[in-house]
Amino acid sequence: MLDTSFCIRLLDKNDALHQNALDYFKYFLLEKISIHISTIAVAEYAVGDDPANLPINNLQIEAFDFLDAKTAGVFHKEIKGNQSNILNYQRRIITNDVKILAQIGTKKIEAIISKDINSLKQYVQPLIIANLLQVKFFDLNTPLSAVLGKLF
Repeated sequence: MLDTSFCIRLLDKNDALHQNALDYFKYFLLEKISIHISTIAVAEYAVGDDPANLPINNLQIEAFDFLDAKTAGVFHKEIKGNQSNILNYQRRIITNDVKILAQIGTKKIEAIISKDINSLKQYVQPLIIANLLQVKFFDLNTPLSAVLGKLF
């Protein structure tokens, strides 16, 4: 599953992580790895650029549905307990990261790629430890060659 940070880097040729994103994307295509993107990530991307610029012909678009919503609630409760994440606010706001992770869980997507290490620590690892999520996290900050164990 691609997150918004990956999409931004993939299309911004001036970004320091553009080449990493491009290398991963080409690798996924070459190896015929299904590339998923959530409609949630598409919405986030739309804040800064037209999502029609995304390589949507190469992406499997995942809509956020009822089961995803139910799972996101379970994930949020595991991470935050029964508390709101905004002081003195009675509603429980579920972050987009948790919603996307719920989609990964319900749709049995094997991996997510992101530059957001904080998301890994704050959301992914606790859900894996609680046995609620099984996913491989790829850090966009790490070049593909390092992941594959290649020198060049």
